[in-house]
Amino acid sequence: DGDDPDPSEDASSKYFLADKSSPWWAVAASLFASNIGAEHFVGLAGVACFSGVAVGFYEWGAVICLLVLGYLFLPVYVNASLSTMPEYMARRYSAGCGQVVVYLSLALYVLTKIAATLFAGELILAEVSHMPAWASVLCLILGTAAYTLVGGLKAVIYTEALQTVVLFIGGFALLGVSLAEVGGLHTFIRDSEPPAGQPYYFKIFRPFDDADFPFTGFLTGYFLTSLWYWCSDQVITQRVIAARDRIEHARGGCVGASYLKLLPGFIMVVPGMIARELMTREGVLDTNSPRSDYDRAFTWLVLNCMPINLRGLLIASMISALMSSLASVFNSCATIMALDVYKKHRPAGTVSERELVWVGRATVVVVAGLSMAWLPVIPLLGDQLFVWIQKPPSYFAPPIFSAYLWGALSSKVSARGAGWSLAVGLSVGLLRFLLEIAHETEVLALRGGAGLAAAFVEANFLHFSLLNFLLSSAVLFAASCVGKPAPAPEARLLFHWRLYGQIRRRGGASVYERTEEMELVRLNDSQQLQGGGSDKEEGE
Repeated sequence: DGDDPDPSEDASSKYFLADKSSPWWAVAASLFASNIGAEHFVGLAGVACFSGVAVGFYEWGAVICLLVLGYLFLPVYVNASLSTMPEYMARRYSAGCGQVVVYLSLALYVLTKIAATLFAGELILAEVSHMPAWASVLCLILGTAAYTLVGGLKAVIYTEALQTVVLFIGGFALLGVSLAEVGGLHTFIRDSEPPAGQPYYFKIFRPFDDADFPFTGFLTGYFLTSLWYWCSDQVITQRVIAARDRIEHARGGCVGASYLKLLPGFIMVVPGMIARELMTREGVLDTNSPRSDYDRAFTWLVLNCMPINLRGLLIASMISALMSSLASVFNSCATIMALDVYKKHRPAGTVSERELVWVGRATVVVVAGLSMAWLPVIPLLGDQLFVWIQKPPSYFAPPIFSAYLWGALSSKVSARGAGWSLAVGLSVGLLRFLLEIAHETEVLALRGGAGLAAAFVEANFLHFSLLNFLLSSAVLFAASCVGKPAPAPEARLLFHWRLYGQIRRRGGASVYERTEEMELVRLNDSQQLQGGGSDKEEGE
């Protein structure tokens, strides 16, 4: 019968957005698990082993970023009924701005998230199972892609919820065992001396000229890059957009994830610091050891300190974190490629829902292949994995976040301003990225000189993030004021205090529901009250 519904009618919504039915606890676990990957076990613990507790700020500072997502950006995204982040840029500014975000996101996923996760997974499996590098990477990709390709976001979210439980059980087990090895946390801090050349080993906030983590960088550039990641990156926002129909489930997921983000600083950073003392005691590390050797800290603890019957639990927790992080990025790549590239470049009405799903699956295969090709380059680009993967976002994210932030808060910025801002900000970031690669691979010797190029490359990456954000914001507002006034943006794409009211979806659109908080909002004469009052405000 011609009136029967097409069984694939909502296929893309179910595959890419889990049919917008995820409960808050699943959203919270998925937000956490999609962020915590093998690069944290290898990289976070490795940096803590080498330079101390300061790297834990990357986890603790995320608490603020998740709350900003839940209370500032999330109401805008839900009210605008978004499916992807490039869609916001296309509607708020122009289709060109949306396409810039699409291709930049895919590039960053390949260069940092996917490649770093595979590289860290390769190190873990090589250490614990002595598998050849190519075999370990292939097993990880095949295992993760299997449930990502078949089940879509819903399979990813619920698998991540289970993997979060495994991760915490394994993490706290290792924390307990490692603390027992040094007589407890109090004894460890009391009896330990900062390693040679690391006077701030036990301090979070460090001087302005610290090579990796100056306090000024933490208070400025760190938050700019992290707010981009937590508030406008597809991997994260796709999970909150997929929450159940009321905004409370999405916001509850953000709040729940913010509590979970307090824990990696203890279950990864503290064991990493303890590993340095134990590895030095055993002669595994000394003052002449290269920084890359410190990335072995977490796996060394697992193989040398954990009881044999618990090692499998720790290995399972690391592989769980690896697969959940990888699956999240795979699904996000599939989403933006299918909905923001393929669908936009096909004539309207000619693309079926089932076709979009298959385009997403093909994207996963292509992105995985590109990431594998990038793996041999990663060791050439820096001494420690975690520090390196923070750098590309610090160079490219500030102009993107500037466009999202001011686009949501101000109606004054226009497509013209956004175009110029992205062009200038991304060009400056690309120049820094290429010069740093040239220096690290010894193509050019730039550091240590007195020229402008040396100062440009030597600036701490967190400080550079702040400068690029300020430059991009200035260009955004300046270019928006030039020429003919731009048409007013769509109201649903701007933040308004009344968005603190409840929002729910009806037939694919988002509508307000009246709450007590909304009584504080002065309604214009043309707006209708939703209660049983008069149609206009009186007495003022």
